[in-house]
Amino acid sequence: MIKYEETCDVTCTDNGKTVTAEVMNFRQADGLTVVIATNKIIMKYNKKHDEYVGSMHGMEFTSKGPKFYDIKQGRQR
Repeated sequence: MIKYEETCDVTCTDNGKTVTAEVMNFRQADGLTVVIATNKIIMKYNKKHDEYVGSMHGMEFTSKGPKFYDIKQGRQR
């Protein structure tokens, strides 16, 4: 089972600033929705650059998405 973190880093390509955003919805290699200071940003996956891209208020935002962990379940031998 794969567990994703509830936050991820989002970078504004216009000014180069990076902030930690809360993840609302995430579908790997499809879409990412994050919240930054009560503003919701919907991001789509860009396969060429392997990142998620979205815009808000005329600014572009990018993210690699949330970090993930592979959790093993069941009996360990």
